[in-house]
Amino acid sequence: MLTVQDLIAIDLLKLQPVAGLCGTGRLITWAHAVDLPDPWRWVSPGDLVMTTGVGLPADPLEQVAWLEQLVQSNPSALVVAPRPDAPVLSQALLDAAERLMFPVLQASFELEFVKLSHYVIESVLQAQRERFNASERLFQTYADALRKAPEMAGRLALLADSLGLELAIEDAVSGAPMFASHPGQPGEQVERIAIGGRTRANLAMSRRARRSPDDSILVRSLVGLLGVELERLMIHRDQQREEGAALLRSLLHSETEFALARPLLERRGLTGSLVSLAIRPGDDGPWSADAVHQAPALHGACPLLLADNGLLLAISQDDAHAFEALRASLGSGTLIGVSGAIATATGFRESARQARLALAQAGEVGTAVLRYGEAETGLIMAPKSLAEARALVGRYLGPLIEHDRSQGAALLGTLMTFLDNDGNWKATALDLGIHRQTLVYRLKLVEQLTGIKPTTTQGIARFWIAIQAGRNTELIGG
Repeated sequence: MLTVQDLIAIDLLKLQPVAGLCGTGRLITWAHAVDLPDPWRWVSPGDLVMTTGVGLPADPLEQVAWLEQLVQSNPSALVVAPRPDAPVLSQALLDAAERLMFPVLQASFELEFVKLSHYVIESVLQAQRERFNASERLFQTYADALRKAPEMAGRLALLADSLGLELAIEDAVSGAPMFASHPGQPGEQVERIAIGGRTRANLAMSRRARRSPDDSILVRSLVGLLGVELERLMIHRDQQREEGAALLRSLLHSETEFALARPLLERRGLTGSLVSLAIRPGDDGPWSADAVHQAPALHGACPLLLADNGLLLAISQDDAHAFEALRASLGSGTLIGVSGAIATATGFRESARQARLALAQAGEVGTAVLRYGEAETGLIMAPKSLAEARALVGRYLGPLIEHDRSQGAALLGTLMTFLDNDGNWKATALDLGIHRQTLVYRLKLVEQLTGIKPTTTQGIARFWIAIQAGRNTELIGG
């Protein structure tokens, strides 16, 4: 597209700049011929205003006022090809043009404005064709990227190489990178443009080459494309959240066995040791409990989440970084109770019970993240009442009693025999009539269910006091 300086450089037009040379870098978007005394009513920003001068006032001060009003319409320049009867441009007008940095050009009356318009209009149409072609190339590049790169980072890399840019998508709240075309290469003079919508993201962009006039058009098109793409990803995460909540609800109601759900969890990136979480969200976080699955820190392997009476229940990888990502996303006041590792034999319900208990204890001791069984660090005391005995039995032996009832097993009896034999493996296996490896398996299951290791001094003490409390109050037999 032509600038005022480009127009001056066309020898055939013989245009003479008489004032406002500092403004000759302005782009000309159209040409408009007008001889009316109020041209500002008829021109648009970027127009080249062409006049024979007959509409100008004769008085120098009135010419200044006329020019100032014209400049408010933000045209690119004024070309005067004066008729013999037109007022002469006063020095006051020229001085005002200098002050306003507004180009005033003079031409001979013989110049036909249609020739001048031809250059301007052809330049505008050519620029539009180039922008259209550039946009078409961008859309084609984006379509190719969708076919060639399954991940957003890969698509950004293809787009960046095609456009000569370094591109990254950043979380607008934390500034953390979500996707980048070339990780570790931030580039210089980074520009950030809000992508808009509910994405809460910015496009961070740095150029490898010199900026071109079409950049703004391409960037707007690119931002629009990325906005659609990010919204598609957000819809996908919304669907995953709903599916995860349905699966958690099914596990909680024992409608699905955890062993059958494990392959589904692994496909969602939840591999390795898994735990249940009970979460009480804070009130100052950047993400609400309903939208936390959209937090960039959780994109890698988002926990399954289920809203439950003001809390969030979750299945997560047993990873301190994942817990901290949840706290940072939900706010500093967030409390998280962490269960023991979810065992196939015990299922999700028991781990959810452990997580809820750990959450309650986290609130009591003022700890942000607490694992099941970590709150008691000293030796427990013998109960002084039936209520205390019930609480003690429920805390330490309840998971074993529930497991034995539902599975027809004998974990509590195995533990009692093990303690009665002072932790002697051979004597315990002999009394129970089982192989030593079966005893090892059962005691390992006791640890998974309760979060307490029955072969340690503290574990033996806790279990022994709880068993004695249960026996003395006839809450358990034996």
